[in-house]
Amino acid sequence: MLVPTFMKKEISLLHFILILTSIELGASILTLPAELALETGTDGWISIIIGYVLATVVSLCIIKVMSKHPEKTMQQILNIYFSSLVGKFIIVVWIIYAFISAFSIFISSIYIINEWILPNTSNYFIAVLFLVPIFMAVRGGIRMISGFQVVVFFSTLWLLLVLLFPLHHSHIMFLLPILKEGWGPVIQGVRISVFAFLGFELSYIFYPYIKNKQYAVKGIIIANSITLLIYLQITLICYVVFSPDEITKYIWPTLTLVKPIRFSFLERFEIVYVSFYILIFLSSVIPYLFFVTESISELMKRRSRSHLYMVLGIFIVSYLFYQPHFTNINLFNTILPPFSYIVAFAFPVFLWLYVMIVSKKTDKE
Repeated sequence: MLVPTFMKKEISLLHFILILTSIELGASILTLPAELALETGTDGWISIIIGYVLATVVSLCIIKVMSKHPEKTMQQILNIYFSSLVGKFIIVVWIIYAFISAFSIFISSIYIINEWILPNTSNYFIAVLFLVPIFMAVRGGIRMISGFQVVVFFSTLWLLLVLLFPLHHSHIMFLLPILKEGWGPVIQGVRISVFAFLGFELSYIFYPYIKNKQYAVKGIIIANSITLLIYLQITLICYVVFSPDEITKYIWPTLTLVKPIRFSFLERFEIVYVSFYILIFLSSVIPYLFFVTESISELMKRRSRSHLYMVLGIFIVSYLFYQPHFTNINLFNTILPPFSYIVAFAFPVFLWLYVMIVSKKTDKE
């Protein structure tokens, strides 16, 4: 029988919080203000708050289910409440979802690196280099991943402070009037904002590793709240610096904010800025691929590095046929959200309701 790694290794509550926060930020941190502006105007910050509430509610459903069987993995819990065949089918769907999510962030990251830092370098060469730290982190297991997430979080906090520089060009009146077009556009924008909080669903795999599981609810609320504050800061700064019409013309308004920043000792500061964003991209891709490899290992009842080699091999081969261009990335990002809404939002709520109903019936009997 395959022995789960969480039987041997544990992570602290801080590690759990920062793992989820790092995953949630991902590539959305660069595009969210513009995407929301297209849908909601400058009221997008309200959609972010609503998205936070919805994501947190679903997160709590995940923790409630996992807390009923704190020493079991997601697959084992599915086997308890469903047949083995149904449980395996659900896990396969989740593996596909996690792989697509990782690949989506991966290709977006390569495209941004190529556009902003290495325009004359082959995308494929960048992709191969990008996979080296991914391989090392996933192979190192939960301890290395959690340590990497902590280092990335604290070493990139300064990126948020730099965004305060353009505020001397800001106009608070760009935010007014609030709800200028009513609640309709704001509600429409929620489908964008909830997508930006994706990452909390990996609590399914990280929960069993938590040392003090009684604080998991507090941990996931803190993680989502940190993400909320970061998204609000970036979005509001973009909204008061750029005019309501201007912001919709930028693909990555967050990077556009730092492009005019100049220092006497440094030119092209945006290159340094984007270079540190590479760490944020990695901290989003790595946990998804860890979920994929761990789930495959448990599904096959055999822990082997060959599963990691296979997954990264598929990445390399897929990249030969799917080179990132802006239109390709947009197409990919229109396919992923509907899949995410079903797997990451609808399924956890359904599973929680199902587990509660089954548990009550069992208690009565």
